[in-house]
Amino acid sequence: MPTNVTPQYRKVESQFREATTTQQKIAALQEMLSIMPKHKGTDHLRAQHRTRLSKLMAELEGPTPGGSGGRTEPFSLPKEGGGRATLIGPTNVGKSLILAQATGAKTKVGAYALSTQEPVPGMLPYEDVHIQLVDTPPISNPGTQSRLYGLLRSTDVFVIVVDLSMDVIEQIDEVFSALKDWEFQLLKRGEQPDEDNPWKSKPTILMGNKADIPGALDQYQILEDTFESDYPIVMASAEEEVGLEDLALEVFRALDVIRVYTKSPRQKLEEFEKTDPLVLPAESTVAEAAEKLHRELGRGLKYAVLWGMSGKFEGQRVGRGHHLTDGDIIEIHA
Repeated sequence: MPTNVTPQYRKVESQFREATTTQQKIAALQEMLSIMPKHKGTDHLRAQHRTRLSKLMAELEGPTPGGSGGRTEPFSLPKEGGGRATLIGPTNVGKSLILAQATGAKTKVGAYALSTQEPVPGMLPYEDVHIQLVDTPPISNPGTQSRLYGLLRSTDVFVIVVDLSMDVIEQIDEVFSALKDWEFQLLKRGEQPDEDNPWKSKPTILMGNKADIPGALDQYQILEDTFESDYPIVMASAEEEVGLEDLALEVFRALDVIRVYTKSPRQKLEEFEKTDPLVLPAESTVAEAAEKLHRELGRGLKYAVLWGMSGKFEGQRVGRGHHLTDGDIIEIHA
């Protein structure tokens, strides 16, 4: 049966054949799968592409073969906390010190190029939740680029870090160009991710570091004048631990999540303390909250008692499809 693919598909197929890096091949395959017509004639081709894609992703994210003694691929990090934000930037902009000061993680901080060779995770606190923050090698380092691509695919928020003691536009252009080559879409304020390829669309924050250095405020003004209408911007000095709380706030906003607190029916409301919230995507329902707490609880859910801004009154009885807001308290009844 003929495949009858479109000219647009043929163009991307040509890009795949000409691709020279693993990340370029993955990007092309993802695009081909998203625009390929869905009918019986394309079923076999679709299966072939998915097999190729799996092999390429394993190449990026799988264990390092041979002589590793079972060591896990360092760029394949498990996600933790309420989401993942990844620090991206040129060499020696201070990403490692930002991570160390903001999370307490032990990093290799050096005032020389390419001091970071592998990603290092830490947990960034924002009020009562923790968000995974990851330091990465320089975006332009050819020795780690292909593996870095796999890590960036799985991140939720990009934090692009630049050095305010140097030309910020030149640094931004370098990072934007690399991410564009990998077909990432840097979401501006109010933009929604691509539903067909959500891994390509990343909420983006710009962070100007080294604000303590003379002349830095001039570069920050340029950064703000050029990009403030499109992206959240944070001014920071990791050296003086300034701007790290602002970073946590902007990352939490960019994640577009809500915190929902669960109370036992046996517990009195006046004795309840808001701790250890469920972190859920915005607009999540009572049923989704219950399922995240426990799969069986989600299946057996009958109703919930609600206290919070999403209800009409405190102690309201709501059904499975009720949409929750940040800070809601629910008492689940199954």
